[in-house]
Amino acid sequence: MNNEDGIIKRLSRLEKETLSRLVRVESKLVRGFEELGISTDKDDDWLSVDNAARIVYVSTIGRSLMVLLSDMGRLGATHYGDNYEVIHKGVTIAVVELRKVV
Repeated sequence: MNNEDGIIKRLSRLEKETLSRLVRVESKLVRGFEELGISTDKDDDWLSVDNAARIVYVSTIGRSLMVLLSDMGRLGATHYGDNYEVIHKGVTIAVVELRKVV
């Protein structure tokens, strides 16, 4: 293995670790707000999926990434491993890779 391969592997591990930590921090923040009595839920129909275009429309940004991925699958997103644009109020706010939530 050359030096570039080693650097790429370390960056990949760092990326996975960073994403994992961000998800944990986000989940803790959402739980903390809920414990303070601040509802992060806007409505049950907060998300819709255009699976063919790989677009997700959200009416709130107060939900966790894990809830987003879970609801995407429940509402018909099927292109696992592909990126979906997340749109809020007509603006792309994120791009997420659809993964199964375990």
